[in-house]
Amino acid sequence: MHLTLEAVAAAAAGGLFAAAVGALAAFVLCGLAILVGVGGALGAGNPWFLTHVALGEWFGPHVAFAGAVAALAYAARRGKISSGRDIVTGLVSLADPVTLLVGAVFGVFGLVVQSALNASHWMVTYTNTTAITVVASAVVARLLFGRTGLFGSSQAAGLRNRLRTTPTAAWLPWQEKPLMAGLLGLAVGFLASWSAVELVRADPSLGVAAGVLAFGVSAMSLVFLATPVSVPATHHVTSVAAATGLAFSSVWVGAVAGLATALIGEGVSRLFLIHADTHIDPPAVAIAVMTPVCLTLATVLT
Repeated sequence: MHLTLEAVAAAAAGGLFAAAVGALAAFVLCGLAILVGVGGALGAGNPWFLTHVALGEWFGPHVAFAGAVAALAYAARRGKISSGRDIVTGLVSLADPVTLLVGAVFGVFGLVVQSALNASHWMVTYTNTTAITVVASAVVARLLFGRTGLFGSSQAAGLRNRLRTTPTAAWLPWQEKPLMAGLLGLAVGFLASWSAVELVRADPSLGVAAGVLAFGVSAMSLVFLATPVSVPATHHVTSVAAATGLAFSSVWVGAVAGLATALIGEGVSRLFLIHADTHIDPPAVAIAVMTPVCLTLATVLT
């Protein structure tokens, strides 16, 4: 693991900026940067913008989104904002430098953790270290600033009741039913897998761009969550489906992985999010869980 002072400073600035604009806006900007980077890779054949800007110290979710989520949890603990799960609000509105500095600290934390994970060849090959870092950062933030414990307190103690949603305890109500989640996972997973596989078939050097193209589209689509328009969260689906499609060289296997990932994401939301007072991202957990499962299966079966 080799980190430069400039990289650490960039991660601090990235985490602070993300906290200022809000976690959702930071993630949408990540999606925009990914699409710009994919365009650059297609045109110039150089993925530098993708790896160092879109998925690096500025907009990488392990730095930006994770930093903003931690700052939000801190602000809620200090009573500066009503909910530690309000990923829409830009925290610059609080006019509190300390809140933004928490984002900076967790931005650096994300960079350090991911860099440590990337030192392992197995982790780089079989996991998504960005997603793992996002989850780790959110867990640390919850343990430091949350009041409801790791899984969140609930008026219903049993696991069966915990897995039930209510009008006030739900992630995205329009995709919470298994049939809807599965349908979205299968369809969007097919698109992600198909675009990744076909892009690599056309030009094998575009593997990096192919793997994140659909993820960028999914991230960009979440801009509408800040409006009355209902849109699905699908970035966990597109991430895993694209990686699986490429690993198996099969569009269809990638689509099935997308379906499974969508269902896992909904289940995770009920275990870690809807009863809690800080944000642990269900898609990030789903990516962290499903990526090693799918990539290990690809190694064993192909």
